[in-house]
Amino acid sequence: MKIRIIQNGLIINLRKNNMGRIKVLAEEVANRIAAGEVIERPVSVVKELVENSIDARSSQITVHIESGGKKLMRVIDNGRGMSEDDALQAFERHSTSKIKTVTDIFNISTLGFRGEALPSIASVSQLILITKDAESDTASRVEFRGGKLIDFSKTSANSGTSITVRNLFNNVPARRKFLKSDPVEFKHILNYLHYQSILYPQIHFRFLADGKEKLNYPAVDEMNTRLATVFGSDFLKRDLIEVSAKGNEIELSGYISGLNEEKEGFADYRYLFVNGRYIRDKIVLHSLKAAYGPFIKKLRIFQQGKTPPYILFLKVDPQQVDFNVHPAKMEIRFRDPGKVHTFIKLTIEKLLLQYEDDKFKQIKNIMSSTYQIGKTTNVESKIFSNKMEKKRFNQVKRELKEIYQPDLFRKKTAEDIQIEKNFTENKIDMFLRPEEEVINPWQLHQSYIFVQVEEGLMIIDQHAAHERIIYEKILHRIHGAPAQTQKLLFPIVIDLPPHLSNTIPELISENIEVFNKIGFSVKTFSGDSIVIDEIPIELEDWDGGDIFIDIIKQLEDEFEQTEDFRDSLSKSVACKAAIKAGRKMNRKEMLALINDLFACEVPYFCPHGRPLIIKMTMPEFEKKFKRT
Repeated sequence: MKIRIIQNGLIINLRKNNMGRIKVLAEEVANRIAAGEVIERPVSVVKELVENSIDARSSQITVHIESGGKKLMRVIDNGRGMSEDDALQAFERHSTSKIKTVTDIFNISTLGFRGEALPSIASVSQLILITKDAESDTASRVEFRGGKLIDFSKTSANSGTSITVRNLFNNVPARRKFLKSDPVEFKHILNYLHYQSILYPQIHFRFLADGKEKLNYPAVDEMNTRLATVFGSDFLKRDLIEVSAKGNEIELSGYISGLNEEKEGFADYRYLFVNGRYIRDKIVLHSLKAAYGPFIKKLRIFQQGKTPPYILFLKVDPQQVDFNVHPAKMEIRFRDPGKVHTFIKLTIEKLLLQYEDDKFKQIKNIMSSTYQIGKTTNVESKIFSNKMEKKRFNQVKRELKEIYQPDLFRKKTAEDIQIEKNFTENKIDMFLRPEEEVINPWQLHQSYIFVQVEEGLMIIDQHAAHERIIYEKILHRIHGAPAQTQKLLFPIVIDLPPHLSNTIPELISENIEVFNKIGFSVKTFSGDSIVIDEIPIELEDWDGGDIFIDIIKQLEDEFEQTEDFRDSLSKSVACKAAIKAGRKMNRKEMLALINDLFACEVPYFCPHGRPLIIKMTMPEFEKKFKRT
């Protein structure tokens, strides 16, 4: 039986023995569904708790994790803390101190505002909150397990808040099994804390994983000081362009890379912050590509679909941007996206044009100062006055009459032509024709190899094919085949920036046996440096060690897709060692590539699963030309 009352435009249901199919979910079920939207992995928990600490005006934030955050996450701050009443009220769904009316949703100035974080986290973990504000004499302790309140009591603690989260998704096994390995989850948390440390230099960030300190950035007054701490003391000495522009209700600041085609090293930073949040936004990314496009179309980095590194801070009137688009607040919606796109594009274009002008003037000054006009020699005077004696051909002919052969370049006579014709028609094929004459491959745009086959045409992606060949060779070495290496004449020393010095050496030391089997001889030196004195033989373009940096950077992406480190490293090395699109190959090289490819166990797909061979049959060609 249902009774419906319409009051103030709302339908109020008074149910009695409701036997219908549509029912209101139980609170426990609703909480877990909401948690699935907000809490995706351990970094989601850290993000929500750290942002609450920042909103609480903390000057020091410490994060502890164990097992990539799956076993333990603890965030401690010295912010304003909460009173006894607020400590309990904070776990009610949609309870928040940051917005009060509908209007506030469109004028958000804090990081958190949805009021879902704490109840969502509490519903899928074991959570303990200890908090104290300046006005309270004692702290409050609140404990939840699986969304159920276990304890609410008083305790002693300093002003601020400490939240401990254990066994994430322990009561939701279906969600827990989708979590990645401990190193992958750890890397997500580390990256997030780097974003926040850049945004808030006035906050002291400290991060510990399994009892080891991984990050410690003391509070500083200047943004540039924090950038140098994170990316290395030489950060501001790099080829950077400072950005500072203001428009109507919009402001852009930060740094973009110059136009020198130089190696990025480990500084592969592409960070966009909008109103104090790390954001991934397609509009801003497209505006950057559009601005850089005319300047760097021929550069390798642009051909890979990337833009040069950048760190940009975009400030927009809160009423012109909607942060309430995604539960995790990683996406936004601009009220006037065209205005934002145009402002960023024109700002970056203007700076790049000025950069080019300055470079041109600099080169012009160097050239003018290098080639100063001084007193000319007799030879120079003769050259510029056009009075130097020039020998004519007849004179040279007389001087070199002993080696001069007047018939060397004479035209062929009719008799010569007939002799050549008879020899060609009657010659005996004494030798087998070389392979390159039987199979005649050719390149399209120095990227794809075309080969005529019996059924029609075969097209091979040269980079993907070579990648597959090297990938299988490396796998064979990992499983016992002897490594083929080349010794470097001088060992290469690679200095790591601070934000990677606690992760890369540990990654290498834990998997040193795999590196050795592949063909690398790698040692860590003083914690912040890597020494390499031997490399796999396939790495022809070693480029002073920069390719090893590229391998490590790609390894991080590969490790996201598969937790098998050996397979990830093999793919990374194969990708960087393989010939690139755009490289011209001769016939012998193309034939060798084809032969090696069809000797592979899986010759039709690259290591990432993409097809590397396309066949077009004669009936397909005839159909295209409408001959059938």
